[in-house]
Amino acid sequence: MMKLLLLILGWQMALGSAAALATAQIPDTLIYQGQEHMLFSNPLESYWNKDRPRPPFQMWHTANYRGYSATWEIDRDTLYLKNLRARLDGKYVGMDHLFPQAKGRVAADWFSGTLRVPQGKQLRYVHMGYHSVYERELLITVTNGKVTGKEVIDHTKKVKPKD
Repeated sequence: MMKLLLLILGWQMALGSAAALATAQIPDTLIYQGQEHMLFSNPLESYWNKDRPRPPFQMWHTANYRGYSATWEIDRDTLYLKNLRARLDGKYVGMDHLFPQAKGRVAADWFSGTLRVPQGKQLRYVHMGYHSVYERELLITVTNGKVTGKEVIDHTKKVKPKD
């Protein structure tokens, strides 16, 4: 995963700011079944609401428009926010900024949606958001922080591999 992140950052630096409007994003990390995976979803975005407005996080790179990166974990069919690194007012803040009373990970009971987890080799790179295509994509359905379904999509028969 680190190789992919460095590759994305390198491409962005080589292309310069002209490509900034269509930049592949550094994904969050999901720990699932004891392994780290890229996460092509941003569950923290649904945490914000009228009572909890989104902090004005600052992007530290064009590959990080949201201004933070998070580590998530699925443990016993519950989604947890395990770590956060965000930039705010020119400095980096962590989990304690959003959850000052928390000791360790926080159950993501605010999140209902689909977690997109790319798997296998990259078949097609797309320099925008999370649009790159991998051999497989694990879709994990979560309702109020609880895993309620899983599906694997096989892209090897649909997508022509990159040259």
